[in-house]
Amino acid sequence: MAIALLSHEVRDLILGKPSLLWLAASASVRSALVALKQNEDVCEISVWDCAPGSHANQLHPTKQHIEVDDSHPTYAPCRCIGKMCMQRIICYLASEKSLCNVAAALNEPVSVLLEGNSTRIQHIDPEASLYEALTAISTGAQNLVVQISDSLKKHGHALKGSTSFNKKPMTEVLSVNGHNGHNYCWLTHEDVLRFLLGSISVFSPLPRMSIQDLGIIQTDILMVGVDDEASSALEAIKFACLNQMAVAVVDKKEGEDGPFQIVGEISCSTFQTCNETAAIALASLSVYDFITYVQDWRSTPDMLIEAMAEKLSKRSMLSKCTIKNQHDVSQLLHDLESWELSSDDEFGNESPTGPHDLLHTHHLTHFHSVTRAGCQKSHSGPIFCRPTSSLIAVLMQALAHREHYVWVTNEDSTLVGMVTFAGILSVLSRNTS
Repeated sequence: MAIALLSHEVRDLILGKPSLLWLAASASVRSALVALKQNEDVCEISVWDCAPGSHANQLHPTKQHIEVDDSHPTYAPCRCIGKMCMQRIICYLASEKSLCNVAAALNEPVSVLLEGNSTRIQHIDPEASLYEALTAISTGAQNLVVQISDSLKKHGHALKGSTSFNKKPMTEVLSVNGHNGHNYCWLTHEDVLRFLLGSISVFSPLPRMSIQDLGIIQTDILMVGVDDEASSALEAIKFACLNQMAVAVVDKKEGEDGPFQIVGEISCSTFQTCNETAAIALASLSVYDFITYVQDWRSTPDMLIEAMAEKLSKRSMLSKCTIKNQHDVSQLLHDLESWELSSDDEFGNESPTGPHDLLHTHHLTHFHSVTRAGCQKSHSGPIFCRPTSSLIAVLMQALAHREHYVWVTNEDSTLVGMVTFAGILSVLSRNTS
């Protein structure tokens, strides 16, 4: 029965999926920020590497998925090479180099933020089977890029566009001339699991088994102490972003080896309601103060500004940036919050076109106080389960909260590990007899 389910084609899973919004790999970090702020219902934006003069008729559909590498230059001259979100940008801006020269950091190409993305984005044919999609996911793919066929669009199965900040259909605002007007969408782990949920009984008895018995509890988790410096977790936050995970904030004292109680988390959703000034908080505050800042960044208490000034002034690596007092930090906050899209930005006639060009021929104004309602999770903190929780219970919980993971804790609330969408998909795909 599971084999029959997995014989479904990928195009069965993309009904109703909106077209991807995209940026060229040569676009600046500044432009990526504008795009994310301008489109409140989008959490991630695809980044494409498009060869000049590429056309849709150069693409030849096959039954096999096409990985994003250099082995298919004839068939895929325009390729999705990564995705961009606020978490990735804020981590980039929190580095010493970026804080020393904010303007230069914002003008860097967005491609500098995409290391490690090559295997996480794969192209797959609409006629490929669900089994092939799961195979691609098992090799590390997080997003499967699928061309929206003309037949699907004619029958209204693909959305013609979503809503931008100015409430106009995006297809009226954005260029769709790339690939002769063809659009693309992508499948995520969540999309695949929602599809499988409708027929989850075919995987029996797995859904009723505990996550402990199934062996899908991931114990090599990332964590940081609530009183630690947030900057000490910067690399962990980057890694978590890259792997659709989170960093656990735990209550620990110096010298303790654990187990620890989890009191919070730093995840993608942590960054979705704040703006880029959170980079300064990430570079200078404690984990507790950083979380306080991002939860209420529009009215930052003076005590946090003073704390940022004090800690930045003590960091010798930033001394050359002349960040010495509260005035310097206030000026840095202003610089990060008041930038605008430059008139000589890279999106002009020389810009490569692709599946759904986000900024091409359309000047976007800067909105620094946008509420990203479409990206909000339905919970205000970490979500938990027990090692004895069933697979179906954990899956339903994660889907309800639209998270890629669920923390696993013992009865005394000490942290055991986490269960991820990738782990659930792995155990389901291994049991398809």
